[in-house]
Amino acid sequence: MTEHTSSYYAASANKYAPFDTLNESISCDVCVVGGGYTGLSSALHLAEAGFDVVVLEASRIGFGASGRNGGQLVNSYSRDIDVIEKSYGMDTARMLGSMMFEGGEIIRERIKRYQIDCDYRPGGLFVAMNDKQLSTLEEQKENWERYGNKQLELLDANAIRREVASDRYTGALLDHSGGHIHPLNLAIGEADAIRLNGGRVYELSGRDADPAHHASRGADCQWSGDGEVCDCRRECVSGR
Repeated sequence: MTEHTSSYYAASANKYAPFDTLNESISCDVCVVGGGYTGLSSALHLAEAGFDVVVLEASRIGFGASGRNGGQLVNSYSRDIDVIEKSYGMDTARMLGSMMFEGGEIIRERIKRYQIDCDYRPGGLFVAMNDKQLSTLEEQKENWERYGNKQLELLDANAIRREVASDRYTGALLDHSGGHIHPLNLAIGEADAIRLNGGRVYELSGRDADPAHHASRGADCQWSGDGEVCDCRRECVSGR
């Protein structure tokens, strides 16, 4: 299967000029295998820095999880920041607390710079169904503020009602640095941005590419497929 699966995001995706399929010999500085967020973001960083970049996507841009996720921009980790501090120390927790915002900042900067139409809406809510949950959110707010997150606002029942027009919630924690996007349109927009910066993006290409194999060979590695040859002067990396 190479086309996008049926979903709201696929049905409402922006139309874009199709990317070619690689069927000839080419060369580049860096070949990125995978047209999801990891591959596209890496390739865009490199293209902006002046590298000759090629992206090979076996299906369509954003075909996998990058084009099918919920689209939330959430500044957090799988563990609370105080748990990270207890396990790894204050210095590591502060470093991770600062890094937590970088992903969202990069996304917002790119949306603005390249005018990516991906329905970006700022802000995210963590809602409480009862007083105990609201107390937990208040504790989390205090914890995150110790690590530099000053964009959190605690909402009472009246304030959350104005946000969501519902009496169901006792309160909420509003993250002004969070947000929501159309995930597939962000991927398409980043692929177009790579082209604008001189990079090359190929769909239905690189199905059998093995970046892990090429990584051990360093520069001047070459990948060959069915009629496809990509000669990488510097590196072949995985964005899968």
